[in-house]
Amino acid sequence: MAIETSMISVGAALLLLLLLVVLFLSQRGPFMQKKYKTTKSVGAESGLWQHLYQFLNRASSPSLPGPTGHFLLGNMLEMTHDHLPIHLTNLAQRYGDIYRLKCGNTTMVVLSSSEVIKEALVKKWSDFAGRPISYTGDIVSGGGRNISLGDYTEEWRAHRRLVHSALQRCCQQSLHGVIERQAIQLKKALSDYQGRAVDLAEDFTVAASNVITTLAFGREYDKSSSELQQLHSCLNEIKLPNPVFARLLKEVTRRDEIIRQHLSNYKSQDKKNEDAITGALLQGIEKQHNTEHKELLTDVHIHMATVDLLIGGTETTAAWLNWTIAFLLHRPDVQTRVYEEMVTVLEERYPKYSDRHRLPVLCSLISEVLRLRPVAPLAVPHRAIRDSSIAGYFIPKNTVIIPNLFGAHHDPAVWSEPYSFKPERFLEGGGGSTRALVPFGGGARLCLGESVAKMELFLFTAYLLRDFQFLLPDDEASLPDLRGVASVVLKVKSYKVTARARPTATV
Repeated sequence: MAIETSMISVGAALLLLLLLVVLFLSQRGPFMQKKYKTTKSVGAESGLWQHLYQFLNRASSPSLPGPTGHFLLGNMLEMTHDHLPIHLTNLAQRYGDIYRLKCGNTTMVVLSSSEVIKEALVKKWSDFAGRPISYTGDIVSGGGRNISLGDYTEEWRAHRRLVHSALQRCCQQSLHGVIERQAIQLKKALSDYQGRAVDLAEDFTVAASNVITTLAFGREYDKSSSELQQLHSCLNEIKLPNPVFARLLKEVTRRDEIIRQHLSNYKSQDKKNEDAITGALLQGIEKQHNTEHKELLTDVHIHMATVDLLIGGTETTAAWLNWTIAFLLHRPDVQTRVYEEMVTVLEERYPKYSDRHRLPVLCSLISEVLRLRPVAPLAVPHRAIRDSSIAGYFIPKNTVIIPNLFGAHHDPAVWSEPYSFKPERFLEGGGGSTRALVPFGGGARLCLGESVAKMELFLFTAYLLRDFQFLLPDDEASLPDLRGVASVVLKVKSYKVTARARPTATV
């Protein structure tokens, strides 16, 4: 008892001493500045204040839960699992919606519910808008000059405003027509298979890619185009983290040569496509040069914006379409319901994006696939650019934040039977709410291509399910594996499908 009382007294004395130090520094600051007027003493005092502030915040904040780390390695082994989204989601079941992992000197905080993700990315967006800085990231992003990997700076904000404005203009003028044209081309490709069992992954990639190349350069490619195959090959090779550094350098160089040639060809055209995003970006930079004294943006930013659009708008959309067909093979009744809804509501007409509010069954399918398989399941890591907090936990500056979108979309506290494919949960009375979905992130880092992606998913899915019934081939023993292959993008394992034309199908 005496020992316990003594310990309490020592603790109280230390706390009192700390408060006296704080009080002393607060009174000492003005005196020191008057007496010496040196920036060095002010800087030292500022540093002391910062350390004291962090100490007091840490002391009053509960410590973040998380798995015990190994000597030197910390929790590095936790990041080596073959399906990281599932593993991090399983850890959330043990440690909660927010927990920490230590990898060397880096502290990572994993967020696994919509509530904490929105607190960090939306409510406190200005605290967590940074990106982790790495050497390989700088190489891939042209020295941090792209939107997806660039850090949160004045230059980045100007770059994002420019690309957002160009995308908005393009979406208003030509996006719907561009996607419709590629949906018709995709239907034709499927009809040409004449009911044979095929893997549609490449067809989906070509359709999604042509939407972006048409918007960016006013050009589209045939599936057999060597130029398109070269572009897809090098983009697929450039993954972060990439274990073979020499190969990464080679593929980034090849990527940049291809994009540079595209931009050069566009600039040399006598009659340029005025609706192309590239044209709007070039005009925006020219306008900035004429009106601003400080040059923030250059042709390098146009180059890297094109890279962002191609990577973000091709692989993700193609992966999502592939997932949709795989899930529908597991539940053919959903295909039937979507088809019957379109025929009943629209009769013989093909859907427009403006019809989406009249087609709840189709929209519920899209929402459910986005829920189950967000194509970027761990988004892109964020970085705390100042001391902050999430869910009452102190988060120091430079902490890496991992928004586990996969975990949020499989949260049993929000979703009944979270691992089951049930589009009907999003219909009236089904209990699901699209407000709990975060497939495109949020805040300052909200996916720039969200509006493009939503229109693509709606129109591609509508056109495909109106004209085709997707069936498991007779010689396939099992349905597609729905676990997936996790990388930056979550992809379904390769499978074959038969596309049988509907009686009302037209090409």
